[in-house]
Amino acid sequence: MRTREIFRLWLPLAVSFELMMLEGPVIQGAIGRLSAPSLNLAAWGLTMSLSLLVESPVIMLLASAIALVKDRQSFFALRKFTLLLSAFCTVLTAAVAFTPLFGYIAVQLMKQPLPIVEAAQPAMQIMLLWTAAIAWRRFYQGVLVSHNRTRVVSWGTAIRLLAAIVAAVFAQKSGRFSGVQVGGIAIMAAVVIEVIATTIFAGPVVEGEVLLKHDPDKPVLTQNAIWKFHAPLAATTLLTLLANPLTATALGRLPEKGHTLAAWPVVGMLLLVIRGWGLALQEITVSQARNPESARATVKFTWIVGIVSSVATVVFVFTPLLSWYMNSVSKVPVDIQEYVRLGMIVGMALPMITALGSWARGLLVAHGRTKEVYTGMGVNLSVHTSLLVISVLCKIPGMVMAPLAMTVAALSEYVFLRVKSTRRGGDHAGAGLPASG
Repeated sequence: MRTREIFRLWLPLAVSFELMMLEGPVIQGAIGRLSAPSLNLAAWGLTMSLSLLVESPVIMLLASAIALVKDRQSFFALRKFTLLLSAFCTVLTAAVAFTPLFGYIAVQLMKQPLPIVEAAQPAMQIMLLWTAAIAWRRFYQGVLVSHNRTRVVSWGTAIRLLAAIVAAVFAQKSGRFSGVQVGGIAIMAAVVIEVIATTIFAGPVVEGEVLLKHDPDKPVLTQNAIWKFHAPLAATTLLTLLANPLTATALGRLPEKGHTLAAWPVVGMLLLVIRGWGLALQEITVSQARNPESARATVKFTWIVGIVSSVATVVFVFTPLLSWYMNSVSKVPVDIQEYVRLGMIVGMALPMITALGSWARGLLVAHGRTKEVYTGMGVNLSVHTSLLVISVLCKIPGMVMAPLAMTVAALSEYVFLRVKSTRRGGDHAGAGLPASG
């Protein structure tokens, strides 16, 4: 498979990632147009940090579905696993959002100002079923990607973005909700609509290709086998998303925390939008790693994506584009704009590192070496946490250390994953996958 063909598979998935990431700027734009924007931006950052942390076990269901769903039996086995995992995460969300546990985590552990905590909790309550919806959607997206239907995935995400815009506008115009509550309503409505669309889009693939494949003589994919494969991936995502509340905790202990806690969600979302191009490489790598020719083309394409996204970041930061975005799109308060600019400058290397890391991670997932992926994320979190502790002890400005810690941690993880894949033959496909029909 040539680089051009990799591009055709990657583009719809990258578009899907970008459309999903654009949801953040849409919500931040709605928040910026309502009263108390700095308070509500900080509250939205807290809401998403905790919501994403609870959601972490289901995010890698996409990669698990790509690797494991091969026939009728494996499809139903992973679907059952998805439902069980969704139920657990929903109960966990309720335990955090509807009890004093929210205040304990946010105030006692994260040292967030009380007004921010009080504004954030209702938004997380609105998002009670968010994780369950994400789980179902990621499962079906994995089935679509494994059958090269990446274009359909991007259509589902486009519908999601449109739903987020419509819901945000209506909630904002109603005048009944705070900015952070508007965010919760918009993101909840969007993901429910996307779940419906993705399930409908996946129907023909499931009925026409997946369910027709059945060989009773092949080993059965058990719940235990799925758990052994998926658990390291879920733990990896958990460790990844722990970086968000840890960063907020560090910022809450540094000077000018009111400004930095409001600016950091804007910086993090902007970098995430640009990094979306590289994040899409993981699933492409998983789906193509078993073909040596495709694997070589994927390496070349990874470098292209990394370089282009890095150049795009530099252009965005050092031209009037960033000022235009902050003033006209997201309505970022003037008093935090320089904090946003500084954070973007410090984090400019992240898109390149993200592309390389996604490729290295996808390569190991494709070969069933998910424990090494988990260990790599442990390296990431250890480096990230160490740098945050240093920043608090040395009183390093928050908008320098937050993106710098994220960048150095991501680079450390990539180096670890690359060394592991080189030393143990990461280019040999198929090793270590659990038995499935």
